[in-house]
Amino acid sequence: MASRSSIAELGNKLQSLPKPALYLILFLVASLPLIKPIPLPNSPDPASIDFYAHLMELPEGSKILICSDWTNSTRGESMGEMDALLRVLMRRKIKFAVYSIGDGQAPRVARETIARISREEGGGQPLYKPYEDYVVIGFFPNGEGQTAAVNTNVRAAFAGKTDISPTGQREVVQSPVFEGINSLADFKYLINVTASSTNTVILERIKKTNLMFAVSGVMVPENTVYYASGQLKGLLGGIKGVYDMETLMEYGVNNPGPHMVTSAAYGQIPGFPGKANTGKGTAYYPALHVCLSVLILAVITGNVGMFLSRKGR
Repeated sequence: MASRSSIAELGNKLQSLPKPALYLILFLVASLPLIKPIPLPNSPDPASIDFYAHLMELPEGSKILICSDWTNSTRGESMGEMDALLRVLMRRKIKFAVYSIGDGQAPRVARETIARISREEGGGQPLYKPYEDYVVIGFFPNGEGQTAAVNTNVRAAFAGKTDISPTGQREVVQSPVFEGINSLADFKYLINVTASSTNTVILERIKKTNLMFAVSGVMVPENTVYYASGQLKGLLGGIKGVYDMETLMEYGVNNPGPHMVTSAAYGQIPGFPGKANTGKGTAYYPALHVCLSVLILAVITGNVGMFLSRKGR
């Protein structure tokens, strides 16, 4: 009886670990990879490789349209995707225009992110100049109507909208970003960085240019279908997509070395070794794995405790 009683007692203890202790353990193990990043081996997904490769194939001076539909509520994933996208565009000298249909705060968040990456890439001085190298057009509450208008006549869709220029507020369609843009087809890509349903709005209405998406983790399954069907030329999904982009920026594609990223679809595509390529993906991807490991261990411990408790009874 004493043996059964001790087994039951052990089982009860395993099931009754104080919640504050669990939260403290979770906090500590999640913080360690953020303080000192843990390098994890990575094999970028084909969709991420396509995303990176298409950006790297753009001729210098090309122009793209970005629909930025994320705010600080999804900065862990979306900001990392936006950071990586902007770094590649600035290093390749690609001009871009940004608009939003998902949230009224999104243009401000995008503008702040662009300014930060511009300073980081410029060594403390802005590398990209507002109005000359990029424009932030603003928020459009009627996403469906605006997206259809963009597809029909992109200049008319953004007519009357202004952005900050060296001489004050000026119409965005008069900026160097829109020079030579007479149709949506003149933008090489429309890239949607989103944490909401604006991806379907764009898929249903944009027909004149290629699409690539950067989405949050929970949106990966539905958008993988669109990528597999060829409707998307590239796809970044969640924090894995961020880590993929950071890996690709560091090592490129098919470049010999101990961390070579291989793809039969492409020849050699250079990376940007020596530059600031690591960021949220390198920090958050290991932290995510550590947290999931703690979760799995807690579930196993609880089930073992329940088994021992029943066996003791």
